[in-house]
Amino acid sequence: MRNHESTSLIRHLEVLRAVTEAVSRSLDLSEVVQRSLVALTHVTGHEIASLHLISADGNNMLLRGDRGLSDELRRVNLELPLGEGLIGLVALSGIARRVDDASTSEDLLPAARAAVSTDGIRGFVCVPIRARHRILGTLSLGRQTEDRFTDEEVALLECVADHIGLALDNARLYGEINRQLEDLRRAQVEVVRAERLSAVNGLAAGVAHEINNPLTIIMAQLHLLAQGDLDPQIEDAMGVIDAAAKRAASIVRDLILFAEHRPPRRARCQVAEQIKEVVAFEEARLEAEGITVRVHFEPVPDIWADHNHLQEVLLHVFQNAQHAMRETHGGGVLSIYVKPFGEGVRIEVADDGPGIPPEHLPRIFNPFFTTKQPGEGRGLGLSVAHSIVTEHGGRIWVENRPEGGAIFNIDLPIGEPEPARESIRFESRRL
Repeated sequence: MRNHESTSLIRHLEVLRAVTEAVSRSLDLSEVVQRSLVALTHVTGHEIASLHLISADGNNMLLRGDRGLSDELRRVNLELPLGEGLIGLVALSGIARRVDDASTSEDLLPAARAAVSTDGIRGFVCVPIRARHRILGTLSLGRQTEDRFTDEEVALLECVADHIGLALDNARLYGEINRQLEDLRRAQVEVVRAERLSAVNGLAAGVAHEINNPLTIIMAQLHLLAQGDLDPQIEDAMGVIDAAAKRAASIVRDLILFAEHRPPRRARCQVAEQIKEVVAFEEARLEAEGITVRVHFEPVPDIWADHNHLQEVLLHVFQNAQHAMRETHGGGVLSIYVKPFGEGVRIEVADDGPGIPPEHLPRIFNPFFTTKQPGEGRGLGLSVAHSIVTEHGGRIWVENRPEGGAIFNIDLPIGEPEPARESIRFESRRL
């Protein structure tokens, strides 16, 4: 008897050591689940095991790991209702459950009875997984033999479940910390971007003003000189000067538009209609460049946005895609998708160009960043688009497509009309 008790104790300690080593090697939630199940079944000799975690909404049990389940039994176990069935009842009550013949248990879910009988599962035990006085899920073992689960084995499984619960909670906390750090990093990037944009705006406004005055004088003098009789060579030279001055004036206008802060005037807006208008505006250029436009519009709610600002965003994104496709293969397909997302609308603009080099992705919305040849672009369009989308409470980002090309994603919230916001501010002042 003493030898048997000693052997059983050693066996139990081996199980605990194996599971503890397995769950302490990683802080990844999925890896913790899989390693703990492998260690548990390997040491105990059980080849049927499952681990369920309670869903975020607290209504269901989701299968996160298993060993030895048949395809049919795994399908049945993928999602279980909390408070129903053997596993759901354990998760709800926090009380371990043991049965000698699972297929005949009254609490077994009807959908699982046939699979349990087919797989020949007899003995079954399920214990809750806890962490910080909270039930996270359940750990279950099954046997295809007539051997019953003993009290010692149930106690051992409860101890193992506690170890797994602690590891899962640590993995959850680690994941949350990582997400918070990532959110903080993104916020820092946005702050830096906003500061840089503010500085550039001031610089652009000052430079534009300083350059605009002499440009106006140059173009006025050219106009006066052109009124008289001129030598052909001088006339040609003046034409070159006039073209260069007009190009400089165009750059100045772009700088002024970039530096100006024009608050959006929101009105009810149908995104699909705005896209159609911009496509119609660009139709001749698109056709001349051999670019085909394909639109895919899903039903979406109206949003409150500045029509002109939204069209400006679309125009900059479309023109960026046009340039990429034209330079790569003299044409291409511009695909535009509109679909609902959360409480708003998502616009996707995809091209079949060369894509964007990975090292350029973080800088693509920076002011004056461009990969175009001198004279072809000033690197302001996408920066302006980013500012407008942000001011509307949305988000814009770009990714490379696996099949080639790039895709710009624009998320825009439904928002609310300006009068409603003015009313809120007025009431706040009164209070």
